[in-house]
Amino acid sequence: MSGFFRLARATALALALGPLLALCAGCSADTDAVSTALEDPPPRITPVVVVRLEEHSVEDAFLDREATLYPISVARISTRQEGFVRRRLVGEGDLLHEGDLIAELDDTDPRLRLTELRASLQRAEATRAEQQRAWKRVERLFAEQVVSEGERDDRLAALDRARVEVAEARARVERAEQTLEELRILAPMDAVVSRRFIEEGEYLERGDPVVELKRIDTIIAICTISERNLHDVQQGAPAVVYVTAFPERAFEGVIWKIIPDAQLESRSFPVWVRLPNPGFTLKPGMSARVSFVRSLEGVVLVPKDAVLEDADGSFVFVVSEDRAERRDIELGPAVESAWSVRSGLSADDLVVVTGNEDLEPGDAVQIVELPPPGRPTLPDRLNAAHGDATGS
Repeated sequence: MSGFFRLARATALALALGPLLALCAGCSADTDAVSTALEDPPPRITPVVVVRLEEHSVEDAFLDREATLYPISVARISTRQEGFVRRRLVGEGDLLHEGDLIAELDDTDPRLRLTELRASLQRAEATRAEQQRAWKRVERLFAEQVVSEGERDDRLAALDRARVEVAEARARVERAEQTLEELRILAPMDAVVSRRFIEEGEYLERGDPVVELKRIDTIIAICTISERNLHDVQQGAPAVVYVTAFPERAFEGVIWKIIPDAQLESRSFPVWVRLPNPGFTLKPGMSARVSFVRSLEGVVLVPKDAVLEDADGSFVFVVSEDRAERRDIELGPAVESAWSVRSGLSADDLVVVTGNEDLEPGDAVQIVELPPPGRPTLPDRLNAAHGDATGS
């Protein structure tokens, strides 16, 4: 091929490739811009709902246990005297008040004995009075040196013996009066008769049982608590008792005793809750449910939805300068829909309750709802707020 044709072909090729090279150069510039945009995306801002924490003093019913009602005390009343039962006035199920008559033993012989002893006392007092007058007479004569000192001492000794005889006679009368009173067997307390052991005409020896009484002006609800919950139960703390027989009523009581003797099978401890029962409404043997109440003072509560878990334990996200900050926390007892916090949070912290599942420490956040101050609970419009914030 001649030099002319080679030159003409090269020129035509250059003219054809010129626009294409220019276009490629422009594409290269646009590609660099796109690459730069992909490498530096705009920062992600996560919408969140938060609550501002506060300190609270709350009473929380945190534990329910099945229980049975018992009388506060049981007493078997026995006779202090012997004799025939003249009258029996009570039977099983009778309600008694302190001082009510339960039964009477025959008092014929003890009453005659008391009459004799009172007569003896009168004779002893007459003798003492006579010796007292004689002593005064001897004292006067001794002062006038009419009688000797020995006669004076003899008269004084006679007076002392008369005084002793009066004291002994009075003691015998008082014992007889006490015996007569003890023939009338009285209720020592407000109680219900649970068992009766005597009949009229029966002869009783000293110490024989008469009735069994259960004191029910105060009732004890007894249940058990496992050892893991025992540290939350304190003697003297309030408790609420719900009795099966009265489903619409709640009876307020206090923890009376915590028995330090665990049942080996369940590792649980008996707990006694004391309930006032002035109208004898509650009866021994009734089934019940005890709801224990604990008092928490100056405690920080965090909603349960704010708490997350991982291998390191419990944590929450706190909003600080529009960014999410992770806080590891130690949880205390649950209080309704919240956890009490032993450490890791303080009052006035803004804790994320919605939108925290996908957060990472340092993420930018935007608060979309901030409930008014108060006990931390989930906002009423929680789902709607989260949906609007995320554009769903």
